[in-house]
Amino acid sequence: MPLIPYRTIIVDDEPDGRANITTFLHQYFPEIIIAGEAAGIKDALPLLSAEKIDLLFLDIELIDGTGFDLLDQLSEWNFNIIFTTAHDEFAIRAFRYNALDYLLKPIDPDEFVQAVNKAKEHNIGILQRQITQLINTAHEKSFDQITLNTSSGHVFTNTKDISRIETYGNYCFVYLIEGDRLLVSRNLKEFEEMLPEPDFFRVHQSHIVNTSHVRKIIKEDGDQVIMSDGARIPVSRRRKEEFLNIVVRNNQ
Repeated sequence: MPLIPYRTIIVDDEPDGRANITTFLHQYFPEIIIAGEAAGIKDALPLLSAEKIDLLFLDIELIDGTGFDLLDQLSEWNFNIIFTTAHDEFAIRAFRYNALDYLLKPIDPDEFVQAVNKAKEHNIGILQRQITQLINTAHEKSFDQITLNTSSGHVFTNTKDISRIETYGNYCFVYLIEGDRLLVSRNLKEFEEMLPEPDFFRVHQSHIVNTSHVRKIIKEDGDQVIMSDGARIPVSRRRKEEFLNIVVRNNQ
């Protein structure tokens, strides 16, 4: 039985960007058929309607809108997506909140190969949920929902429902207010960069707390925070004054 060809479309406003992806595909994945290219939404929509593809390379900045706008205008889709972007702080943060992979321009060949191999393994149903959330993030400019990758799958939650985060090697335990504890494949530094102050604050090298769930600050074995779930979290001396100022402001 012959193998069904794996087909892709490249949507990028820069001819060099499309050419680079084409070169990488020919070099590393010669079996993938390039079914078409487009520079913007106007040309991409009819192309995506006419062609049955398995993978879309999608730039964020297009000549007539954004990649988010393009996805929002598709009535349905059933293919994997690899996002590409220049250094766009908002887009990168949106990808990270929704646990979506992206390639930063100029694209590194090793990262390209890794992304394509990973895309082939994506669960389309989960990806659609992640991208729906991504589109909402892009339109509302609001980072109030987050996707957490765990060993058993993806957990979708509101950031306000995170009580605290504790480092665990290269992973973290994320504690939710309803009592769940999730082991998530991100380190504490990544969470610190993603989650906004003053809502979230790194009180210690091993802990980030949701400041709205702080109930007490006590002097016992050094300074400690008592959280709404009863957990006691140490506060480093270096961060104590800044943290106290935030808590005071929150309660005024």
